[in-house]
Amino acid sequence: EAQSTRQHSINSLIPLIPLSECLFFFAISFSFRSTMSSDATTIAIKALSDTTESLQRQVNELKTQLEASKRGPPQRVALLTAGGLAPCLSSAIGALVQKYTEFYPQTSIICYLGGYKGLLLGDSITLNKEVRKNAQIMHQFGGSAIGNSRVKLTNVKDCIKRGLVKEGEDPQAVAAAQLVKDGIDILHTIGGDDTNTAAADLAAFLARNNYNLTVIGMPKTIDNDVFPIKQSLGAWTAAEEGAKFFKNVVAEYSANPRMFIVHEVMGRDCGYLCAATAKAYRDLLDKTKFAPAYGVTKANYDVHAVYLPEIPVDIEAEAWRLKRIMDQVGNVNIFISEGAGVKDIVREMEALGQEVPRDAFGHVKLDKVNPGKWFAQQFSEMIGAQKTMVQKSGYYSRAAPPNAEDRRLIQACASLAVDCAVRREGGVTGHDEDHGELLRACEFPRIKGHKAFDTTVSWFLQMQKDIGLYGTEVTSVKPEPPMKRPKISLKTAPKKIGILTAGGLAPCLSSAIGALVERYGELHPNNEIVCYRGGYKGLLLGDSFTLDQNAYDQAHILHSLGGSPIGNSRVKLTNVKDCVKRGLVKEGEDPQAVAANQLVKDGIDVLHTIGGDDTNTAAADLAAYLQKNNYKLSVVGMPKTIDNDVYPIKQSLGAWTAAEEGGKFFLNVVAEHSANPRMLIVHEVMGRDCGYLTAATAKAYRDILDTKTWLPGVGLNREAYEVHAVFIPEVKVDINGEAIRLKKIMDRLGCVNIFISEGAGVKDIVKEMESRGEEVPRDAFGHVKLDAVNPGEWFGKQFAAMLDAEKTLIQKSGYYSRASPSNKADLRLIQSSAALAVDCAMRGESGVIGHDEDQGDVLRAIEFPRIKGGKPFNTTQPWFGKMLMEIGQTGHMPTHLKAPVGDASTIQIVHGQDIVKTSTLSNEGTE
Repeated sequence: EAQSTRQHSINSLIPLIPLSECLFFFAISFSFRSTMSSDATTIAIKALSDTTESLQRQVNELKTQLEASKRGPPQRVALLTAGGLAPCLSSAIGALVQKYTEFYPQTSIICYLGGYKGLLLGDSITLNKEVRKNAQIMHQFGGSAIGNSRVKLTNVKDCIKRGLVKEGEDPQAVAAAQLVKDGIDILHTIGGDDTNTAAADLAAFLARNNYNLTVIGMPKTIDNDVFPIKQSLGAWTAAEEGAKFFKNVVAEYSANPRMFIVHEVMGRDCGYLCAATAKAYRDLLDKTKFAPAYGVTKANYDVHAVYLPEIPVDIEAEAWRLKRIMDQVGNVNIFISEGAGVKDIVREMEALGQEVPRDAFGHVKLDKVNPGKWFAQQFSEMIGAQKTMVQKSGYYSRAAPPNAEDRRLIQACASLAVDCAVRREGGVTGHDEDHGELLRACEFPRIKGHKAFDTTVSWFLQMQKDIGLYGTEVTSVKPEPPMKRPKISLKTAPKKIGILTAGGLAPCLSSAIGALVERYGELHPNNEIVCYRGGYKGLLLGDSFTLDQNAYDQAHILHSLGGSPIGNSRVKLTNVKDCVKRGLVKEGEDPQAVAANQLVKDGIDVLHTIGGDDTNTAAADLAAYLQKNNYKLSVVGMPKTIDNDVYPIKQSLGAWTAAEEGGKFFLNVVAEHSANPRMLIVHEVMGRDCGYLTAATAKAYRDILDTKTWLPGVGLNREAYEVHAVFIPEVKVDINGEAIRLKKIMDRLGCVNIFISEGAGVKDIVKEMESRGEEVPRDAFGHVKLDAVNPGEWFGKQFAAMLDAEKTLIQKSGYYSRASPSNKADLRLIQSSAALAVDCAMRGESGVIGHDEDQGDVLRAIEFPRIKGGKPFNTTQPWFGKMLMEIGQTGHMPTHLKAPVGDASTIQIVHGQDIVKTSTLSNEGTE
C-alpha cells in the first residue's frame, strides 16, 4: 500500500515540474517587469530557480526510490580518490557514505586505499558500522581519508617501475580484474578529468568482457578546469584559504623598504584559482580597517597585478607600471598562477640543454622549475626592489577542509551520485554548462580537462580595472590632512616621545604601538609623539612623522594588523661598515653619534624601542652616550621576539601568537600525507639559537589535535596527524638513533611529521660549507642567514633516505606566523606592558618592560645591563617533557627528563577517553 502511494505521488508530481517552471518565469517576466528594479527581479528569479531545482531534486529522489524498488540498490560500491589533493576529498567520501547509509544501509561500501594504486594492488577496506554511523566526521578533515596517489593506468612503464604491476601486465586489465574479483557494481571516483575518464575507460573495458560496471565521478580540482562542469569541488575553499594565507604574509612589506612580494598560486593551465584567490583576498581587505595616519593604507596590502596562463604578460610594460607603484606606495604585491610563465621557463631550460622534469602524466613538475622565482627575477631589478620574497600557498590551500560553500556543493553532488548509482547511470556529477547549468551526470565523452579560465567574467574584469589604476597619478596615496590635537591644562610638563620598532617582525609590533598611543592619549594627552620610520634606519636618516589627532583616533585599529605600521629594519649601530654601505651614514661618521644627534635635534625626552635584545640594548647605549654629553634621555623598551629568548624576561611579546599561528599552518598542511605513500613532512619553524617557538608550536598544534574527533576505521587516526619528532638547538639530535625510531613509524603509518627549529642543524651545515670552501652568508649582526643555508632541506635529506621516504615535503611557517596580528593572550600582555611603559616614561625610569624571572616574575622595568639575548629554551618545563614522552621521543630526551637508573614508571598516554599507548619509562627511554 505504501509503495502504491509513493508511486502515485511520483506520477502526479512529475508532469507538474515543467509546468511550474513555465508558470514561475512567466509570472516574473509579466508581473515584475514594470514594478521591480532589475536587481530585485534578478534576486526573485534566482530564488525561484533555486526552489525549482530543489523540487526537481526531490522528484529525482522519488524516481530513484521507485527505480530501486524495481531493480534494487547496488550490492557493492567502491570509492577511490586520485590525483592532487583538493579541499573536498574527505568530505565527499563522508557525504557518499552518509547518503548510502541513510537510504541503502544494506549496500556494502569498500574503499581502495591510495586511489588507483590501491586498486592495482588490491589494497582496500570495507567500511564497518562504526565508520558509517560517524561518517559526518570526515567533513572536518582535509586531504583524503582513504589516501591519494598519482597513477596513470595507460602509463605502463611508470606502473611497472613503481611495482604496481609486473612486467608484461596491462595496468588497465589488472585494475578491471580486481573490480571483478571484488564484485563491484558501482565505482565512485573523486578526482579530476584524468581520474574520471580513466575510470570510464575501465567500465568500457569491462563492458567488452560482459561485466557491467557503472562509474560515477565527482569533479575534484582546485583549478576548476573541467569541461563542462561549472564549479568543481574544492575550488572555492582553495581560493579562500589562499587569501587567508596571503593576509598573514603581506605585512612583511613593513619589515623592508621597497618590498616585492610574489604570491605563487597553483594553476598549471588555468588561471581560475589565482584570479579567485586574488578576489577572495581583496574581499577580505574590504572588511579590513586601515590606519592611513600611520602610513598603513589599502594600497600597501592590495594586489597590484594578477598574471594568468590565459593572458600573455608584457614584462617590460608591466615593469614600468609596477615601478610607478613601488615609487608611490613603497611596496608591490603580485599574484601569479604557477603555470603563467612555464612555457618561457621550459624554452630557457631546453635552450640550455637541461632536462625538463615531468610527472607520470607528462606534466612539467612545477615545484622543480619554480615559476614564482622566475617572475621575481624578471621584475625585481626593473622595479627597484630592495628585497623580494616568493610565497607559495599551494599546499596550505589544497589540504584544508572544505568551507560552507563547498560543503553544500559536495552534498548536492554526492546525493545525485547515489541516485545515479541506483539508476545505473554513469557520468560525472556537476552543474552542466551546456545544459543550462543543471546539476546532472555529465556524460564521460564530454569530460575534458584544461578548461581555460573565462577572463570575460564581470568580477575579473572589474578587479583588473581596479588594480590597473595603481601606478597612475590618480592613485597616489594622499595622507589625510593633519588634525591638531587640543591642548589640555595639566600639572605635569609635556614630554616629547619617540617610538621605533626594529629587528625581525613579530605579531605584536603594530599592537604595541597602538597600546602606547592609546595609553598616552588617555593619561598624558599633551605629550607629542614622534615615530621613526623603519626603525634605526629612520633615526639615522631623520625620517619621522609626528602623530596628529587622526593617529590617536586610529590607534585602536593597529591591534587588528600585523607587521609594523611605522616600518622595521635590521640596522646595527655598531656595524659602521654596513651603515656606510647602505647609505645610512657618510664615510667617517659614527652611526651612534648620528642617531644621538638626531634625538637631540628632535628634542626627544623618552624613546620607546620595541624589539629584541639588540634593539633595546642599542637604545640603552644611545642613552648612555647622550648622558656623557649632558642630555637626559629615558629609554623604555618592550621585548619583541617570537623566539622568547631574552634574559631575564619570562615571556616576550608575540611569541604566543607565533606558536598558535604555526600550529594552524601545519594543520592545513599535514593532510598532504594522504596524497603520497611514505611521506616525510618537515615543518621548519623559526628559532636561531632557541627552540622555544618550535616546541610551543608543536604543543599548540597538538592542542588543536586534542579538539578533533577521529575515525580510525577509514584512516583518520591521530597517529598519522601527530608530531613524531621535535628537534631543537638545545637537545643534540642523534640522527641515526632517531632514524631507527622514525623508520618504524614510517613502516607502520606510511608517514612521518617532524618539527625542527631552523637553528637545530646550523652548526653542522656551516661545518659542511666551510669544509667545501664556501662562504657562509651572514647578516649585519653576524648571524648566519638561515634562509640561505636552508636547515629544513638539510634535515629532509638526512632522514629521507634512512626512512625510505617516497616523497619529502619541507614547509616553513615563519613568515606566515610572524606577520600576523596578535592573539588574545598576547594582546593582554601587550596592554599591561604598554601601561607600565608609559608610567615608567613619565617617571623617567629606563629599562625593558617584562616579567622578571629573577624577581619572582614581577612585571617591571628591567635594568638594561641585565638584558641579554640568546636565552635557551628551558627544556625542564613539564609540558615539554610530557610532550616528548607522548610522541615517543624519550630515547633522545634531555638527560634531566630521563628516569634515574633502576627506576621505572608506567605511563598511560591518554587522548580523550582512549588509552593510546602504555609505556615503561626508564633511563633507556620508552620500551
